[in-house]
Amino acid sequence: MPRTTRSAAARTHAPAPTPRRPRAPLRLAAALLAPLLALTGCQTVAGSEAAKRARAAIAATPEPGATAPAEARKACVRATGSGCYTFTQLRALYGTKALNDGGNDGAGTTVAALGVVGAPHLAADLRHFSRALGLPAPRLKVVRHKPANGARTAPFDEDNAGMLATAREATLDMEALHAAAPRARLVYHQVDLPEVDADGVLGAQAADALAAAMRTVLTEQRPDVLSLSFVMNERGDSAEQVAGLARELRPVFAAAARAGTTVVAASGDDGAAPGAAQAAQLGAKAARGVAWPASDPSVTAVGGTRVTLDEAGHRRSEDTVWNDKGGAPGGGTSVLMRRPRYQDGVRDVTGDRRGVPDVSLTASAAGSTMIWFTHAGRGTWVPMLGTSLAAPLFGGIVALAAQRAGHGIGAVNPALYRLGGEAGIRDITTGDNATEGTTGYRAGRGYDLASGLGTVDAEKLVPALAEPE
Repeated sequence: MPRTTRSAAARTHAPAPTPRRPRAPLRLAAALLAPLLALTGCQTVAGSEAAKRARAAIAATPEPGATAPAEARKACVRATGSGCYTFTQLRALYGTKALNDGGNDGAGTTVAALGVVGAPHLAADLRHFSRALGLPAPRLKVVRHKPANGARTAPFDEDNAGMLATAREATLDMEALHAAAPRARLVYHQVDLPEVDADGVLGAQAADALAAAMRTVLTEQRPDVLSLSFVMNERGDSAEQVAGLARELRPVFAAAARAGTTVVAASGDDGAAPGAAQAAQLGAKAARGVAWPASDPSVTAVGGTRVTLDEAGHRRSEDTVWNDKGGAPGGGTSVLMRRPRYQDGVRDVTGDRRGVPDVSLTASAAGSTMIWFTHAGRGTWVPMLGTSLAAPLFGGIVALAAQRAGHGIGAVNPALYRLGGEAGIRDITTGDNATEGTTGYRAGRGYDLASGLGTVDAEKLVPALAEPE
């Protein structure tokens, strides 16, 4: 889908997007008929038109060394024509660097992410990423959740496009959390599966496994922040199962919020009609809708923007809703969840349903951000996109508020809607989340279903979230 001390390493290399996704074999037909669980943010800019033009140039570049992200960015921009931003720039953009430099760096907090399969080089990649950005050494723990009923865990296969996508996903999640809250304890909850398909769309078994792991994490582990980067569409052939999981986890999310855990979730990368791509393959008409778990009222749904930055991370222009060849952010109204009390003030937009998203951060293909990722023994800076970049970035910001408060702050949505534009919320008024063949929602003044309340300024938002009502 998915910085100010720079590494002293010497050589520059151009980053290579990961291999293009192979065509799904015929055995995936059933999965495409009823896709349940989709990965978000696991896209590289290889899926964008800019990167397609660059593949030949990328193939001719030298093998990468331990290069500084600022140096790699220049080669990436030449190769892909996309932003290729570094997390150093994003730390300046959202104000987390200034907070970190002042000691508000996540120390004493625990931030976690949860996903399927994981990444075999996660710890090493995170260490390299941290050194390159001049961040404190990461404190990472990987907790594995084994398959149910004693099933054998599928070994990681780097030639499997689905597993490769999940590995990029895990790496993006943890590097984004670490960049925002560099002294927080990091936990990656790896949900092992007996099998994963080859196209990044996972079935009912994976959904059930993730739901079970979420319950365990929220009732037993209780991190200060849990970031989720997968989506399960509320509409479609799997609607009944998704509704069941949402009912089952609704009290778990609510209890976790009361206990001090903040859950953030990506709103999705398919615009206002999740599942549109699969519907088009079947000749069906896509329906507008949103995805769970972002739609749960106790979860903060994070949408996506396009940012345009200079080298220092300052805006060249105002943020707009992300919408390009890489996708668009999920947004709309839930069919499963009624409007929570904190959205009463925006009922003219949401009606009597839960509106998504709540806030939005960078996610676009044109404004991609580089992670350090190892594939087939080769480490490189890979430009990424998607709301799975936006969600952990916001999760890291919440961790800074938890550190400042001295405890986990739980549900942040009531405070976000109470604050509005007063402290750390920056309105987004342009763009929409329509995708090809579908009608989306337009951004405008105040809350909207394309960008939520807008984007954030951590220097103002963190102290506001940390203060009691």
